[in-house]
Amino acid sequence: MKKFLNDESGAVTVDFVVLTAGAVLIAVGVGSALSTKVTAAISAISL
Repeated sequence: MKKFLNDESGAVTVDFVVLTAGAVLIAVGVGSALSTKVTAAISAISL
């Protein structure tokens, strides 16, 4: 049981998953914000 409690090899995986999820959320937020602005800019151009 002590070996299991002292094993930290899975902790790196958990950190990586949390950081990746945060990066994905930020990317989605930035993409959404840019999409709105690009759509507005394109609709402002009248051909």
